[in-house]
Amino acid sequence: MARRKLTLYFDLHSPYAYLAFYVIKNSSVFKTCDITYVPVLIVAYVNAIGLKPPWSSPNKAKWFQTDIARWCREYNIPWNQGLPANYPFKVTTLKVQRVLVACSLECPSRYPDVLNALYHAFWVEKKGVQLPQVHEPIVARVVGDKLAAKIIVKSTTEEVKSLLKQNTEAAIASGSPGLPWIKAVNGEGQEEFFWGFDHLGQVVKFLGLRRLNESHL
Repeated sequence: MARRKLTLYFDLHSPYAYLAFYVIKNSSVFKTCDITYVPVLIVAYVNAIGLKPPWSSPNKAKWFQTDIARWCREYNIPWNQGLPANYPFKVTTLKVQRVLVACSLECPSRYPDVLNALYHAFWVEKKGVQLPQVHEPIVARVVGDKLAAKIIVKSTTEEVKSLLKQNTEAAIASGSPGLPWIKAVNGEGQEEFFWGFDHLGQVVKFLGLRRLNESHL
């Protein structure tokens, strides 16, 4: 049987993608999987598929905080109430998503740790990581000043800009209606896509993993 594979398409902007990332990274359930984290740009979904985010409706905007808090309590995910600085669209996540693409290329072994640090700063500490003056020191703290500087320069290249665009287009073309978008390949090589943190249990079942619950974190 081949190793199971899991690909998480994410944008820091999506709180539900944060929940999916945290559980996938930290739960022992997924330790036997080859995991790939793919940065995309959520604002591109608005024009491409007419995505309407939760904050487009006052009731949805209020409800999603209640919903997320419940999930976080159930799965022991770090979370504080409130919204991050500059959220939702005062400043887009374009630059920090490019930094994450660059990080995946320059230091793939540290990439999950950088992503974890940025997610924690954004959704737990509520810092505006969209801004370079906020996310650059966080990257440096994880990988060191020299490598961080290399990553930041790389993030401004046409290669990285093109990759982020390609990632986003590929996710949308595969049917993604929003984030998190998950591609799973089981031990028999069968492939399925799943949308939303609330379908992570279906991902576990499809991959033939043991049942997911909060005790695994």
